Order: sequence, then C-alpha cells, then structure tokens
Amino acid sequence: MSDQQRTPAKMYAAVRDELIEALRSIDTVRASTIVPACPAWTVKDVAAHLCGLNEQILADTPGPLGSDEATARQVGDRAGATLDKVLDEWASMADDIAERFAANSDRATALLADLVVHVYDLEEILNQPTTVAAAATPISAHRYVALLQERVAAVTDTGLTIEFSDGMIWPTPAEASSQVTLRVSSHNFLRGVTGRLRRADVEAFDWSADPSAILDAAWNQYGPFRN
Repeated sequence: MSDQQRTPAKMYAAVRDELIEALRSIDTVRASTIVPACPAWTVKDVAAHLCGLNEQILADTPGPLGSDEATARQVGDRAGATLDKVLDEWASMADDIAERFAANSDRATALLADLVVHVYDLEEILNQPTTVAAAATPISAHRYVALLQERVAAVTDTGLTIEFSDGMIWPTPAEASSQVTLRVSSHNFLRGVTGRLRRADVEAFDWSADPSAILDAAWNQYGPFRN
C-alpha cells in the first residue's frame, strides 16, 4: 500500500473490500458461527453491524452509532437477510460513504478503527490472513491512544506515554502526579484496549510501572475486562 493509499478513507475501502471478498467465500454454517470476541453475534451479525454503520451515517442518524441501541438496530434490521445480501448492501454504499469521508476525515478514522477491530475478531472464523487490515492497524490503534490517555489522566491522575514498537510515540498530554510508559505493538494495543484480551495479557505488556490502577478503572474503551 503506497503512501497515497494510507489515508483513513482509502484504508477503510481497502480493508472493507478485502473482508467482503473473504466473507463471500464462506458457507452458511460458518456465517452463522458465533464470533468469540462479540458475544451473541454471528459472523453475519458482524457484517450487518459494519454495513449498518454505513447506512446510518448516510441517513444522518442522530446519536452515537456505537451505542447498544444503535448496534442492535444495525444487526436487527438485517436479521432476515442472507450474508450475501448484507455484503451486497455494504458494497453498494461505497461511493456515497467515500464522499462522506472526504468531508469528515475523523469519521473515516473512527470507522476504520472499528472495521479493523472486527476484522481481527473474524480472523479465526475466516482462517486466512488479513493483509490489508494489518497495514491499517497502526492508524486504527492511534484512534484509541488519546482516548485512553484522557481516561487515565482523569481517573487515576497518571500521565500515560505510549510507544508502539514501530517507533510511533505519544507523550502524555497531561500534567499528573505520576507517570507511566507503555511499550507495545499497535496490534496488541488495539486488541487490548478494545477488550479483546484478558487482563493477564495486558498486564504482561511492557509497562514502566505497576499498571494496576490503570487496568482497574481506565483501561478498556468498552467497559470492564471480560472473563
């Protein structure tokens, strides 16, 4: 992927197209398989969520599109559709969503991050590498860096510096009574901060000091650690 193709909007299109191609190759049994990282969602439900996000953006649906109510609607509206129909709908919105992304790059970054998270959720079901998603992982992980730093500062009065193993560094943006540095790959950071890893896995990251206070109250973007 060239530098010109590394904008969030172009990365989103590339990852979407890769995932759609992969999902078209699976049978109905795998399409109805529960995705472990998304309790109660099947593979088709994950696709319905990703498709529904596009539909709601184009419809100017108010409110946070990642809320429980919004995601339930995204999935529920497509409950009677086949996986191929969901994929057809998602693909049909490509040009219109690209226009929205051109006007709002922050939205492109947010949807790219959500998409990459779910691509990794589906990997074990698809049983094939997701090469384009891997290239989009650093920018997707970056989406959650500032959000985490703000939570950590507000909740624990700790300044958190994050260093990705590819050389990207985000110094703490806040004055705080203590300082902690986290060194981690962008992939593990993304999986960890979105609740896909166990607490013990996150504790095993390279922390400069005890992360217990951070993990107790501020780590996960989407709620407490799952068992």
